[in-house]
Amino acid sequence: MIAFLNGKIRFVASNWIILGVNGVGYKVFVSPKLIENKKLELENLAQLYIYEHIREDADDFYGLESPEELMMFEMLVSVSGVGPKMAMNILSIYDKNKISQIIINSDVSSLTVVSGVGKKLAMKMILDLKSKLDSGAISNFDDFDNSSEDLFSALEALGYKKYEVSPLVSKIPEELLTVEQKVKWILKQKK
Repeated sequence: MIAFLNGKIRFVASNWIILGVNGVGYKVFVSPKLIENKKLELENLAQLYIYEHIREDADDFYGLESPEELMMFEMLVSVSGVGPKMAMNILSIYDKNKISQIIINSDVSSLTVVSGVGKKLAMKMILDLKSKLDSGAISNFDDFDNSSEDLFSALEALGYKKYEVSPLVSKIPEELLTVEQKVKWILKQKK
């Protein structure tokens, strides 16, 4: 299975490219966001992490910018009803960190913004993925700074799950600087 391609871009379409690697051209589906941000231009070198989707009638490659983005893509397609094209659509609208926040916060309305994602599928995605995110299935997301990680560790020691307190962390007043002050503030909100 191919997991990474490094080569020169030979053709650019709206949602795919042809990547030349050692004399072989690979058609790789990519996020239109990558193309719009001018990260993938003709004749430039590109390095993409690959999700290979093999079906009876096709062998498709989906290119992602980082290993963490690839891990999020794989989590999304693990949900029944979410195929690689829909996962790519989701990643075209939201980055991996925002998707994590949406899942953790059970934000159904943000997921239904994506074409093809209805309320029922959005709820299924949240249900299926929340436990994976809570268990640390993707621990490399740079969603929060180190002080927030210290805060989460302190709250977990008090018996709270990350998904229970994540919505409150973003609302902590800026004047609270220490982990202790932040923990006290969150504990007051949870009462």
